[in-house]
Amino acid sequence: MNVDIAQTALSLWAKSGNPYHPLLGHMLDSASVARAILLREPKRTLCLYGQDWGLPPEEAVLWVAFLVGLHDLGKASPVFQAGWEEGAKKVWEAGLTWKRELLETETSWVAHGVLTEIYVKEFLRAFGLGRRASLQLARALGAHHGFPAQREELDLAHRHVQVEPEAWQEVRKWLVEHLRQTVKAPVPKVPEVSPQGVLRVMALTSFADWIASDPSLFPYGRDPSRPDYWQEALDLAEKALDQVGWSRPKAGGQKGFTEVFPFPPNALQKGIPSLLESTHEPILLLVEAPMGMGKTEAALYAYHLLVERLGHRGLYMALPTQATANGLFPRVRDFLAGLGIGPLDLQLQHGTAMLNPLYEDLLERARPAQVYEAQGSVSASTWFSAKKRAMLSPHGVGTLDQALLGVLTVKHHFVRLWGLMNRVVVLDEVHAYDAYTSGLLEALLRWLKSLGSSVILMTATLPKAKREALLSAWGVSGENLPTYPRLAAFGERFLGGLPLPYPDKSVFLKSAPVEPEALAKELLAALPGVLGAVVNTVDRAQALYQALGKGTPLTLGDLLDRFNPSPSEGGPWAELGKVREEKAGAVVGKALPDGTLVFLLHARFPAEERALRETVALALFGKRGPRPERAILVATQVAEQSLDLDFDLLYSDLAPVDLLFQRAGRLHRHERPRPLPHGKPQLWVGGLEEPHFGGDLYWDRVYEEYILLSTWVSLRNRDALRFPQDLEALLEEVYERKPEAFPEELRERAQESHRRLHERLQKEEETAKNVALSEPERLIREGDAAHLAASFRMDDEAEDPHTQRLLTRLGDPSVPVVPVYRKDEGLYLDPEGRWPVRLRGEPSKEEAVALWRRAVRLSRYPIPQELSQEEPPPAWRKSGLLRGLRLLEVGREFGKGRGAFRVQLDPELGVVYVRLPDNN
Repeated sequence: MNVDIAQTALSLWAKSGNPYHPLLGHMLDSASVARAILLREPKRTLCLYGQDWGLPPEEAVLWVAFLVGLHDLGKASPVFQAGWEEGAKKVWEAGLTWKRELLETETSWVAHGVLTEIYVKEFLRAFGLGRRASLQLARALGAHHGFPAQREELDLAHRHVQVEPEAWQEVRKWLVEHLRQTVKAPVPKVPEVSPQGVLRVMALTSFADWIASDPSLFPYGRDPSRPDYWQEALDLAEKALDQVGWSRPKAGGQKGFTEVFPFPPNALQKGIPSLLESTHEPILLLVEAPMGMGKTEAALYAYHLLVERLGHRGLYMALPTQATANGLFPRVRDFLAGLGIGPLDLQLQHGTAMLNPLYEDLLERARPAQVYEAQGSVSASTWFSAKKRAMLSPHGVGTLDQALLGVLTVKHHFVRLWGLMNRVVVLDEVHAYDAYTSGLLEALLRWLKSLGSSVILMTATLPKAKREALLSAWGVSGENLPTYPRLAAFGERFLGGLPLPYPDKSVFLKSAPVEPEALAKELLAALPGVLGAVVNTVDRAQALYQALGKGTPLTLGDLLDRFNPSPSEGGPWAELGKVREEKAGAVVGKALPDGTLVFLLHARFPAEERALRETVALALFGKRGPRPERAILVATQVAEQSLDLDFDLLYSDLAPVDLLFQRAGRLHRHERPRPLPHGKPQLWVGGLEEPHFGGDLYWDRVYEEYILLSTWVSLRNRDALRFPQDLEALLEEVYERKPEAFPEELRERAQESHRRLHERLQKEEETAKNVALSEPERLIREGDAAHLAASFRMDDEAEDPHTQRLLTRLGDPSVPVVPVYRKDEGLYLDPEGRWPVRLRGEPSKEEAVALWRRAVRLSRYPIPQELSQEEPPPAWRKSGLLRGLRLLEVGREFGKGRGAFRVQLDPELGVVYVRLPDNN
């Protein structure tokens, strides 16, 4: 068949509609966006792309832009072009045909990305690239909708290719060559590409495609045969990046510590510049120091120096919990503002970020536009979901889970890793994770090193085995480290370290009763003062709060009236002032008859109530602002990590020794006058009398019994903990103790619990290796291994903000629910029936946010098992915020016999499980 190849190629469509957008136009648009993105990257990012291909950076940019432009080559196929009737008619009239009967069944459809993989591989081989390099790049480009192709998809695609008329290949050849000549792309001669090089192309392709597919940024109907089309696409790309907030990095020059922070540096912070002064490569910086030594400011200053010296592109601070991320967010905001280099984008990245008032106050940049992706029909989706877009932002504070999703096979996981490329990534509280999550963390470290990022590991307490595993993931050894507390830097080898001076501090240990009523009596007797009690389960927190006595519910309005903070106070008090009008009636605690204020903080409050209680805790028990004379905070583990809390006296349930040190770090944290009974820091520990952790306490369900037993053995005869000299020695003693070293009366119990611990660790480590891209080499694989990896796709729902944590942490099943009240025939968010819950139709954004703010995650058996079998309301399935949630009527009963209980929602206690009488 003799056809005019150019005119025929121009008849192909990529985006349906009136007007439609030609395939060549979208190829050029995508290439222009990729080029523009890279040219706004730091010089060092361009050098990394150059190293991938053995090309000068400026030539590598053109080559990669060309590759990105090829991502939709699979649309130059009968199976795609037949998908829109009007477009198919034009293509047929231009001389490209197909056997209609082959495309009329549902089983004949194949995604265009799969066809891209087949077509691109052959063209790259023809350009002279090696077989392996061609395959890797083809798979990367074909995965631009989230996943590499599966074997069954490729088999079907090959059958389509085999029956295509020859003219289709000629048209594709013309498209490819026209694109390459327009972009002026050189062709490197490489036999294979590094995994990080593949990922850099893979992720950039999706990023550029999302922008180029937005008709408000790249209008449809433009004629790609015009001589000025490429220049117009380049101009549109620049405007588009301006609109979505993708700006060039701003350099402000290296600043001294006191130019960035309003106080002089301490020993740790002074050590940072000397350790980094000769750095010429991405580094791993290990900061091991007790609580209160200014690790966060040290890490932020190290980030500033590394950006100036190495050309990194931004910062991500990864915290273990949403509470710790919320607590750190304002400090990072203030630090970035203090750099004085103009407006910067800062994202708060976790599932309930929009509940944070500070985050809501920041100017929203790059609001999601709409992408219309035509695959046989026109459909609409957001231009960029907040979670993925946020990881591309140059500055972020969030949970570790957001980063770990990059090494799991969730949709577009590679975009998350690209966002962390050539960045400074701060991993805080690295001691706080189980073996499974630590395995994912080790995989992330391998990727970050390969992608040219620097990493700052921060911890107060780190057992030797875990330290060695993390350093090994970076490819170095922990030999010859300075004494604790310490600062150490690693590149390809150990670069140097500093022991840190730390004033001796003794925390006196006292055995305390476990039973809530007896403990409450002793805590009340220890007043006046600001006291804390950290317990191991929510049920114990609720019981202790109740045992402290009946009082008058304390609302936010009451609290602000009592303390009347100055408008200039700033910090948490300012946040509370901003929401006073909206939340004045919200219960935040109780006031006892003698004036003692009692507060409760745990994870079983609806999200907005938990966020408010966190802010109240930071205001009353934090560093600055008015401080109560008589107050007690009862909390679970949410209070032990990164929240800047300062108690005169602290009670803790027995916990692993490293966590006890963490909790003890909340004692006398800041210099201030103390009430007379609390001149010296005291840590009361419940459970030191006898090693009983099970039964109704459930401590052995929260922590490993073996580590609790070992901690008990080490602490039972101690009367004090000395900082810092006891910390490292006690960690090694507790975590390295063998079963035969236990007292004889505990030896058999220790042996059995050690066996269970060993089995669990093995299982978790193996699980992490199996589900994660534990080595960069696992990104793109060949043969059966490739098809097996492609078939292991974590459900898109796994990226829902309520469920993504389940992929990165092991533990009991849980489900996020919205507690509702039934009144007459309707369901309401409140018991009075003022706020109805929409079950049908499409919820507005305001309605969706209101429901999301009421969500709480529950794990008590059999709540997750039952509710996961129930569908969310039809209205919720249409909302990305709500589709992972389930309705839970307050008062619903679960379980049978002795284990039956009713779920209630108490304004002071949160979600309560009320045991039902056994009617059997």
